[in-house]
Amino acid sequence: MTNKPREWLREKSIAKKVLTESNLILEVVDARIPFETRNSVIESLAKERNKSLIVVLNKSDLVPREFIKEVKEKIEKEFPAVIFSAHKNIGVKELFDKIKEFSNEKKIIKIGVLGYPNVGKSSVINTLKRKKVATTSPKPGMTVGEKLVKLDENIFLIDTPGIITLEFPEDLALKGSWIPDKLEQPADVALKLIEKILTNKKDALEEAYKLKLPDEPMAAFEGIGRKLNYKISGGEIDYDRVAKKILWDWLKGNIKAYWM
Repeated sequence: MTNKPREWLREKSIAKKVLTESNLILEVVDARIPFETRNSVIESLAKERNKSLIVVLNKSDLVPREFIKEVKEKIEKEFPAVIFSAHKNIGVKELFDKIKEFSNEKKIIKIGVLGYPNVGKSSVINTLKRKKVATTSPKPGMTVGEKLVKLDENIFLIDTPGIITLEFPEDLALKGSWIPDKLEQPADVALKLIEKILTNKKDALEEAYKLKLPDEPMAAFEGIGRKLNYKISGGEIDYDRVAKKILWDWLKGNIKAYWM
């Protein structure tokens, strides 16, 4: 983010530190937008340092099986991938088996768990550990500092804050990795999100707000505002409030859209 270079440098240094300390990296991505939430910084640093990396396709319960299988096949041209859902306990055994395979080669292994804010890193850790050991929240950025979690006798997980690349808050919000309330122009971001969803999965937006929507983003935005009855004095639509509601619904998984 151009307006927070210190934060960016801090997070990049955390990524480098974790990558240095880890024998294996779990890159957690959002299965709804898997290629948008793959982190090029993490992947390139892992390649540079010759670290093994597994892509964990979390939130897979929010997308169709055929879609996530196709995603997995594409990603596996570069890295091993596991279809996972912390919420529904999908893929836990497969991921644990992959970790065990890797740990057979090492006496003690440390696994860095990295990814954008709100992709579900802490939930993945809690699911593997089978109890709540990492902080989980629908708000991006709730994990602060690195945390070491014992998974097995010789296996440790490193929980980290969300690692972000040098992107604008508006772009991060589209990934569900930025708190909508902190945006200066939430309506602009919500319009971009609506445009993406109308292009890729219009019925998900219609299902979320229980109404038929036009194909034009602003008309759809205003239609949602009227349905929610979010208005300011004088009866005009409260654009900021509608925008934040849409962005929070996306972040929380209430809008069941997905795309490659």
